[in-house]
Amino acid sequence: MKKRYQGDGFDVTEENGIYRMSWEQGPFGVIKEYEISKENFEKAMKSSEDAYEVAIFAVTGSWPSSEEEKLEEARNLIRKLPKLLFKNPDNQKLFSPEELEELLKKAGRP
Repeated sequence: MKKRYQGDGFDVTEENGIYRMSWEQGPFGVIKEYEISKENFEKAMKSSEDAYEVAIFAVTGSWPSSEEEKLEEARNLIRKLPKLLFKNPDNQKLFSPEELEELLKKAGRP
């Protein structure tokens, strides 16, 4: 017997212990369906944010980055390209005063 669960912008069907999450995608609203685990089904039903994370995982096979991971990715990019500190001065807030001073020197500030 097929069971259907509705979430915020997505559906999950369960049949014979197999869970499939589906939602509209793209400019034409094509319904796409992805197999998910029971654990991910339970996570998706907790909140819209959890459902979003499960959907990202279903599509990509990777969990979305946490806020701290996103900040660290930004820091690493700026460490490689320190001139970004001049293009967006808000980036300077991502670093300690000591590291910022070193990066500014690398970027060409005396």
